[in-house]
Amino acid sequence: MALRTDVSKKMQQRAMYRRTRRNRKLRYRPARWLNRASMRKEGRLAPSLKSKLDSHLREKKQVEAILPISHWKVETASFDIHKITNPTVTGAGYQQGAQLGYYNVKAYVLQRDNYKCQSGRKTKHSAKLHVHHKVFRSQGGTDAPSNLITLCETCHNDLHAGKFELKVKRSKTKHATEIGIVKVQLKQCWDFEETFGYVTKFKREQVLGLPKTHYYDAVSICCENGELVQQAKHVLRKRHVASGDYQQTKGVRSEKWIPVGKLFGLKKHDFVQTPQGTGFVKGKRSSGYFALETILGNKVHACANIKKNTVRISARTTTLTQPMEAARILVTKVPSILAVN
Repeated sequence: MALRTDVSKKMQQRAMYRRTRRNRKLRYRPARWLNRASMRKEGRLAPSLKSKLDSHLREKKQVEAILPISHWKVETASFDIHKITNPTVTGAGYQQGAQLGYYNVKAYVLQRDNYKCQSGRKTKHSAKLHVHHKVFRSQGGTDAPSNLITLCETCHNDLHAGKFELKVKRSKTKHATEIGIVKVQLKQCWDFEETFGYVTKFKREQVLGLPKTHYYDAVSICCENGELVQQAKHVLRKRHVASGDYQQTKGVRSEKWIPVGKLFGLKKHDFVQTPQGTGFVKGKRSSGYFALETILGNKVHACANIKKNTVRISARTTTLTQPMEAARILVTKVPSILAVN
């Protein structure tokens, strides 16, 4: 399962389009962001985090739709945020953070930056110094020292005026923090038995004698002592696609029209069986010769004739599935328990 990382960018793009509509010579549309209940409700999650949480719950719902799940076992992980930022920290060092001995965060940031502007610009800097948020608090930034930088008053004003851009390094603890938040939310809305990595490693290495892979970890999670495993002949592959076809043309100058909707009774991503092969419809042609592919994107046939002896096995959905041969293993004695790693 691959989690989306473009939600924040999509939200910013949608806000830009919304502001553009308000500035057009159309009916006046007042700003309404402050009166939206979703921004004031208790326990609200940022859209990027909510997307990750919903992805986990969607996977759970889909598995329960195809398998008789009676019990869930989930391996959770915890991260030492302090250890990530300072690998040498030990013992009492956890109580002695970077701001130890400073009056407040601002004093620490000024001292850390040697009371000098950190913009890197070759210009005349003013004597007055400001502490600037690299990522604004309105955009999810925090008051942590890693998100603060020292700028002189001239550079600070020019930055907000858009005269130059500040290079922002990605936080080392962003993903670890997000995993911790999603884990807490999952425990509140999902009833599962929690297990940990060291338990999985012991059962995989010492009991089952299996190498390190994600699917072997999943088998180790749901296996109990003394249970046997056997190699599976097939594995169900899955792929998410858009609900509709949004690209209407292609080419350097968009001079070629792409057939949209049904053509010869078939849509893109329909799973069909033809004399030339079985696969998902990748490209449609008005001549009736379609391109077919597997769920992994591998070519089945470039010009399969779908006008004769063609059977549609399944219609297009947003979640495509296809059983494929693979060297996988399954639990033999626990068919109603699924482990998630």
